[in-house]
Amino acid sequence: MKKNRLSIVVIAMSLLFTGCSRNNGSGSSLYLSKPKDTNLEFWITQRVTTKDMLDKGCTILPGYMGGVEYLDSRYTADTSSGIPTAPETHVTYLVTGYPDTLDKSAITQIEITDPIITVYGLTLNSTDQEITQKATRIANSITYESVDDEHKITFTIKQCSFSFMSDKILISVPVTNNSGVQY
Repeated sequence: MKKNRLSIVVIAMSLLFTGCSRNNGSGSSLYLSKPKDTNLEFWITQRVTTKDMLDKGCTILPGYMGGVEYLDSRYTADTSSGIPTAPETHVTYLVTGYPDTLDKSAITQIEITDPIITVYGLTLNSTDQEITQKATRIANSITYESVDDEHKITFTIKQCSFSFMSDKILISVPVTNNSGVQY
């Protein structure tokens, strides 16, 4: 009987420590694994450093407080105003602390205006029906919003939000500010 209890305790402890030892938290609700049917260089909630972004060829786009915005390496920043900005067709990545603003850096927002970029096999040119069909299979929830002639389909997977609008796809995850950092 003692041996069985000890075995149960050992199994329970190993399961507990296995769950806690994941280096990227991919099993938690905070992190989302990169799908095979995307052609983005980086993925939402992916841990990154400035070196990772620059080594990949991304350009820093100044202007954020508490985070750094990067232009994907496939695009050339517009420097006509003297400050690098994203061109009309682009992919940008916002890097902040995650899940809290004081934590290690991760991708917390991705903005896509390029119709060749795929997210779960969907693009800016995907129909509402295609988006809804895919979201029904993979998402926790789906919402539909219409304001004037503009409509938006948003679905969530874990805590990540995927919003499809006529002019962009916005992928984001909420970031806490438990220490009340003011920028």
